[in-house]
Amino acid sequence: MLKPEVLGLLDAEKHPTYRLILGLMWTTGARISEVLAITPSHFIDDGYDFMVVLRTLKQRSGRPTNVQLARSPKRAVPIIDPMLQDRIQSYLYAGHFRKDEWIFTMARQTVNRHIHNLVERVGGAPTPISCHTFRHSFAIHLLLHGRPLKIVSQLLGHKSIESTEIFTNVLTADGGHFLDGIDFH
Repeated sequence: MLKPEVLGLLDAEKHPTYRLILGLMWTTGARISEVLAITPSHFIDDGYDFMVVLRTLKQRSGRPTNVQLARSPKRAVPIIDPMLQDRIQSYLYAGHFRKDEWIFTMARQTVNRHIHNLVERVGGAPTPISCHTFRHSFAIHLLLHGRPLKIVSQLLGHKSIESTEIFTNVLTADGGHFLDGIDFH
C-alpha cells in the first residue's frame, strides 16, 4: 500500500489499541511480533528524540519467550510523528503498565483478523492486506522518498542488505511509470 491507502485505513480505525498498533507498524516498519513484544521501557523520550527500541524477532510462532527476547538484536527507530508520540504517551498513561509489561495482550492472528475486518469496512482492497503489508509499505515509502537502501535495511532489522533489495525489485517491476515526464533531450 502507498501512503494514501495506509492513511485511509488509519483514519478509519477508531479503536485506540488497534490504531496504535497499526500506527507503530506503519511508522517503524516493525513486524507484528515486534510490536506485540513492546513494553513501556522500549520507548525513549530524551527531550530531543522520541524512539522505540525494537527487538528484532522473526518467524516465530506465538509470543517470543523471555530467552528469545534477551538474545534478539535491538534497533532504535525514531518516531517523528507528534500525533503518534502523543497517542503512545496517552496510551501508556491510561494503561498504568509496569515498565516491563507488554502493552498489547493479543496474538498476531487477532491483529490480522482485525485488519481484514477493517479493510472490508472501508470497501475492500485489490490485494490481501495483513500486518506484514504495513512493514512493506514502510520500506517502499522510504525508498520512494530516496532513503538509502542501507538505512532502510537497518530500520527493518535485516541481517543483510540483500533482504532489503527485494523492495527495489518491487519498485522496478513496473518501472516504466517512473520515467514518465522525464526529458532526456
